[in-house]
Amino acid sequence: MADEPRRTQAQQERRIRILETAMRLAGEGGYEAVQMRAVAEESGVALGTIYRYYSGKDEMLIAGLAGWLRRTRRRVESGSLAGDTPGDRLVFLLERSAAHAQNRPTLMGALIRALGTTSPAAIEHKLDVDTQLRALVVTALGPDRGLDAEGIARVIGHVWSSALSRWVSGIAPDESVQAELTHAARMLVGTPARV
Repeated sequence: MADEPRRTQAQQERRIRILETAMRLAGEGGYEAVQMRAVAEESGVALGTIYRYYSGKDEMLIAGLAGWLRRTRRRVESGSLAGDTPGDRLVFLLERSAAHAQNRPTLMGALIRALGTTSPAAIEHKLDVDTQLRALVVTALGPDRGLDAEGIARVIGHVWSSALSRWVSGIAPDESVQAELTHAARMLVGTPARV
């Protein structure tokens, strides 16, 4: 019984190595570069072990995105957002997130492609992405009782998905993700546009 927590910790560390490797490969070479054998070799985790955790690269990449959102939310919870009002904090968060995404077009393309999977194995991770994104937006808005934070988070999630998809497919310019997100945030929260 004393070995159980250690084994759980070791499993968690393996999962983190797997996801970090998958995200790095996607960032370097796109969706096609994320091959299960390459992830196994570069993460130092046996291929069979990876398949026990994840059925394929879509599931790994979506789980990696959920982890990134979870870490971002923790930073926001620690008070790392600038702004005096809920709208200011939300716009600040979205501007920084969009800039982060737009600096990684290869990774974002891979993530959008992975999110398009219809595999039942990915559903749990897609729900985690949705939960983490909503929690991130709600956290940024803070405890303002006059706002429908959950509703705003849902709409921002839809705008985020659409804007990223349009951008990575090449039908929208580079600055479009940030512009769409901040425009939506200002409309939803009533924050005036900066001049």
